[in-house]
Amino acid sequence: METADRLRLENQVTVTIIGPDGTTLYSAKGKGFHNIEEAINAAINDANLEVNPENCVFDVSNDSTDVSHRYRINAHGHLKLIV
Repeated sequence: METADRLRLENQVTVTIIGPDGTTLYSAKGKGFHNIEEAINAAINDANLEVNPENCVFDVSNDSTDVSHRYRINAHGHLKLIV
C-alpha cells in the first residue's frame, strides 16, 4: 500500500531548520534522498549550524506530494515526528 507521505528518490524535498528561538536558520531543496533522515542530515551538513541540531526543529516538505511534517532529533540521535 502506498501512502501520501512516502519519500521517493525523484521527489523534490525542502528541509527548513528552525532554531531554538523559532527563527529559520537554513533551508535547502534537493532530490535523491532514500529517507527523511538522509534529507535532514544533508541539510545539517550544509548549514554549518552554530547551535546543537538536537535543539532545532526540522520542517521537511515533500514538494512533489505537498506533504510536510516536523521532526526533532532526540538525545539518542534518532528522529522523532512532532505531533
